[in-house]
Amino acid sequence: MDWNTDLVPDLVFGEREGHLNLYTGNGDGTLHFTGHIFDDEGTEIMTGYNSSPWLVDWDEDGRLDLLLSGYMTETTTGGILRVYPGIGDTPDSPVFSAEYLDYTDFYNKWRTTAQTFDLDGDGNKDLVMGYEMGDVFFAPNTGTNENPQFSSYSTLQCDTGAINVYTVFPGGGRARENVVDYNSDGLPDLLVGCSNGWIYVFLAYETGIGGEDSVGSLGLEVRGNPTSGFFSIDLSAPDAAMVSLAVRDVSGRIVSLIPGASAGSIQCDLSSSPAGTYFITASSGGETTTARVVKLD
Repeated sequence: MDWNTDLVPDLVFGEREGHLNLYTGNGDGTLHFTGHIFDDEGTEIMTGYNSSPWLVDWDEDGRLDLLLSGYMTETTTGGILRVYPGIGDTPDSPVFSAEYLDYTDFYNKWRTTAQTFDLDGDGNKDLVMGYEMGDVFFAPNTGTNENPQFSSYSTLQCDTGAINVYTVFPGGGRARENVVDYNSDGLPDLLVGCSNGWIYVFLAYETGIGGEDSVGSLGLEVRGNPTSGFFSIDLSAPDAAMVSLAVRDVSGRIVSLIPGASAGSIQCDLSSSPAGTYFITASSGGETTTARVVKLD
């Protein structure tokens, strides 16, 4: 991530003793240690053990917030899950409020990692969490993007059963998740690290529930790719079919949505979106097809 908005990648990571370490990029592929992270009252933000940070605009106010997981005590219910809101008006030096949002009552398992991703495709950020005992949990957002709320979580499944890198897939536990489009097909895949050093790759795939008559009836072709903002989509679809067309960023968030598109040329605009890779998904009658577009600076 770009901590200080200088267009050079930086690195923030947790560690065993609970600190959060900031390394800023030098512009030549190397980084240097800048220090630990503190709140606006000058207190270091940390957990008791095994801190795990995730930086995201949690409340959609244009500032980076800090999603922090880890644990305070060596018990299975000694974990923490907090969000430290970003405050201030200096994007090149993020400041986090000491008044954190506490989600620990909802989820307090120890040695947890957590990230946001719109895994159910409803446009709101959800939580995906790795756990010491090998599970990878999914918590759907029942609130909004501006005010995320969570009330339940469940173990993610693959086609052979639960995703668990301790009891199902041998790995020693301590699941460390990363939702990413690993094979660039427009679908969110799951990488899971584990205690013995392996990384399991779980690839998402389309179910094909649309039936044989509809297979191949949807098509996408992107024109003007890569783009500095404007591009067009040539959409092919069955006669009179209504298509849900969504453009998502790499975190799964919907940045543009056309719920009732029809076949033809469709103009799109990413001018106000940051540079990066975006995925276009067209869905109709249980059939889905995807394409990719790259936004340049």
